[in-house]
Amino acid sequence: MTRPRLRNMRLAWAVFAAQIITGLLMAVVFGVKGGSEPAMAALFGAVVAAVPGLWMALWMLPRRRQTDASKMARSFYWGELGKLGLTAGLFLTAALLFGQQFFALLATYVACLACYWLALILTR
Repeated sequence: MTRPRLRNMRLAWAVFAAQIITGLLMAVVFGVKGGSEPAMAALFGAVVAAVPGLWMALWMLPRRRQTDASKMARSFYWGELGKLGLTAGLFLTAALLFGQQFFALLATYVACLACYWLALILTR
């Protein structure tokens, strides 16, 4: 594995870890304020944010060295389609499981998405 690719994989795993840690912190906050149900919803919100993003990174990063632009574009579109499908499926599951605690889930989801911006700021 080349050095830039290894660096990108580390960054993908670092963002994933930051999202999970953010989800755990949010779960503690919601757990203290509202009990176990909002805490579980917050944890699931972290899963909804982290899993599709990691899937996209693991799908795209090994394919970045493809020289054919059409293959690279096709790979990107399939990766994005998979990410959107995962996100939609996880949100549907979340609505069914945590409909009453959806604020905790959504707040955690948004906080976990902010980890992408944090990664951009810290690596540039």
